[in-house]
Amino acid sequence: MTNFKLIFTTALSILFIPVLVFAQIVPKCPEKGCGWPELVLLSSNLVTFLIAISIPLSAVAFAWAGFLYLTAAGNEEKINKAHSIFWKVGIGLVFVLSAWLIVWLITSTLLDPDFILLKGV
Repeated sequence: MTNFKLIFTTALSILFIPVLVFAQIVPKCPEKGCGWPELVLLSSNLVTFLIAISIPLSAVAFAWAGFLYLTAAGNEEKINKAHSIFWKVGIGLVFVLSAWLIVWLITSTLLDPDFILLKGV
């Protein structure tokens, strides 16, 4: 079992090394200092990074739940566990994607130079 854990963690680390290397979460501040646009950009980068990690992890969790479901052989406990994993991962993925949508909407609205609050008033 320890060999399986070693192989699994090695495979996951190889999978996530490109994500971690290219994750430039903290934006560079201008000489005058950080302000509101950098804070909004930081939140956008953080949510984008979390999405880049959550999608492969949710795929692995869905695959594990599918494996449990297929190998249950009528065992109600394993079937219920697989259903529970499916629901929890699905709800988590919807939560993460909703957070991305909210942050994207706010950043695209607040950082757009052409955006004028109350146009036509």
